[in-house]
Amino acid sequence: MAKISIITPARDRSDLIGETIESVIKQTEQDWQLIVVDDHSSPKDKTEEVIKDFKDNRILYYKLTDENGKGISAARNFGIMIAETELITFLDSDDLCYPERIELTLKEFLEKKPDLTYGNLKRWDPQTNEVTDQLSQFQPANFDFARFKELDYIPMGTVTTKRSILLEFPFNSFFRRAEDYDLLMRLAKRGYKFHYIDQPLIKYRRHEGSITKEKKLLFNYGRMVKNNYQVVRDE
Repeated sequence: MAKISIITPARDRSDLIGETIESVIKQTEQDWQLIVVDDHSSPKDKTEEVIKDFKDNRILYYKLTDENGKGISAARNFGIMIAETELITFLDSDDLCYPERIELTLKEFLEKKPDLTYGNLKRWDPQTNEVTDQLSQFQPANFDFARFKELDYIPMGTVTTKRSILLEFPFNSFFRRAEDYDLLMRLAKRGYKFHYIDQPLIKYRRHEGSITKEKKLLFNYGRMVKNNYQVVRDE
């Protein structure tokens, strides 16, 4: 059995997901399982064909049906349900893993015994190949609940936690955005132990789709999360 499952939701990503998968295959730790959950891609999308071309039985492909919901939360929850390992990590279909991402994560779980780990990232522009640090206001650091209540600085694409936790506290499909902040806030409120890995674990790909998403995030779903957990401020 693999040591860790990587959950990757995808929608119309056949042009990018091959590079994402290659970054997983190049991991220094090879004992993993990659679960790609196709979230209602268009008929023209070729994600399934791209995955089959790798001919790697560690890579599993599933199409999310209407019965199982729609959206990134539903796709992640589906992947969690079918995962075969206790450790679950997440990777967006347009981002890249640094080669030691899985090795570093497994080492932290072995040595620090956390409930959840997260790390840093680099922002990557594939047009210029420029790699830069995360924006200063979102720079990850050791977990600080007071700061986290004000700002989601944990990159979900670096998070690893336990399947048993995620089955008890699944992603909330109500949230079209900030679903990761909602989940992490619920876990933090319940006292789960968060541990920061002070290394870049992924390259966050900046492209038209991701920039549009960044702009849409100006609508403050994060504020909605904070309002839902206002009671946390008084604890």
